[in-house]
Order: sequence, then structure tokens, then C-alpha cells
Amino acid sequence: MMRIPGRTGIAVGLLVLLANAVSLASIGRHTSAFQDPADDEEAAYREAVVHKSMQDNCLICHTEDMIAGQRLTATQWKAEVDKMIKWGSPLPKEAVDPLIEYLARKFSDREPSHAPARTALRDVDSLETGAHAGETRPPAGDSARGEKLYVRDCATCHGPAALGGDLGPSLVDKAILSHPREYDRILDQGLRRMPGFRLTMNAQDRADVLAWLRSRTYPDAAGSR
Repeated sequence: MMRIPGRTGIAVGLLVLLANAVSLASIGRHTSAFQDPADDEEAAYREAVVHKSMQDNCLICHTEDMIAGQRLTATQWKAEVDKMIKWGSPLPKEAVDPLIEYLARKFSDREPSHAPARTALRDVDSLETGAHAGETRPPAGDSARGEKLYVRDCATCHGPAALGGDLGPSLVDKAILSHPREYDRILDQGLRRMPGFRLTMNAQDRADVLAWLRSRTYPDAAGSR
């Protein structure tokens, strides 16, 4: 005959179940507490490496605030990275997947929208002259001379036709070419892996290179020049 437990038996059973649950939770806490710190250090190191990869390969042309403002799916981030590589980014093959994973995780479409940084109008360069009030207008550029200077100082990284090389991205049709003041600053001071040319290029040299770069177009758009 099956014996039906009384209230005392049920109470004891519940206490046993509760004790087991507390024991399992305690084991989980202790396991987490005694987790090897090296695992956290390894994760932090990998995060730092992929962030450095983003700085070296994405921020050559884009600002970090612009990237942080994106909210894309993993598929969309892959398309963006593939496009960046097609345009001449020197991103190594082994760094592609970690970068896509990093971007999709940090700037996911599931995250709330990012508030863009604001810039005062007085700090915005003129698209035509690149000069602020009271500043000297930049010299007119000589495209033919600029091509020679480009070959001398820039082609090694950005390619002979400015369409990108092993170390530098394409410079054709880049937004920076419409902002002469910022263009001058980068060429003068350098940017991340790119060295500055303060000692080898003067204002006229920079204007000449800019004139030549502005004359360039993609071969599939209007033919190579």
C-alpha cells in the first residue's frame, strides 16, 4: 500500500530541497569568486587589441564619435567593414572577424541611439577656403606639381593613384579633401600611423597635393587619370 506522507514529511522534504538550492547557489558564488583572474586579463587584452585595430584602420578616415553613433546589426557591420576594405583599408585578414564582432557588440542596433557631439559654427572650416575669420587664405594649388609631391611623400602608403595601398587607405573622393584646414592639420601633424610632414611640406606643397587629389576619380566612375 502506498503511504501518503503527512505534513511533517512534506515539510522535511521542502527543507531538503531548499537546502540543496542554497548549496548549489553557494557553489556558484564560490566558483565565480575563485575564477582565474587571468581569464579577465585575457579578455581585457583581446578587447584592447581589437579597439587598437579599429583606431588604426577605421579612424584613419572616420571619427570615433561617428562610429559610436551607428546602431547596426552584425550583418550591417560586416558590410561596412567589407566596404572599408574595398576602399583601401589596410586591415589584416586575421583582424576582420574580431573587428566585426567588436563593432556589432559595442554599437548594436539593440542599443539606444547615441547623442552626436555638437560643434560650434565658428569652429567649422569653410568648404571653399578652409580659413577662419582673420586667417590667411591658402595658396592656389598646382595639380601637376602636386602629383610629383604625392609620389615622393604619399604613394608608398596610399598607392601611386591614391586608391589605397598596403599601409594606407584610398584618398580619392574623401570628405577631408573638402576641408582644407583639417587636411592641412593632418598633413602637418600626422594622424596615428601616418607621420606628419611639417619639415618636408610647406603651405604651397600641401595645396598642390590637395589640388591633385581633388582631380582624382575612381576608375569605375570616370576612368583613371
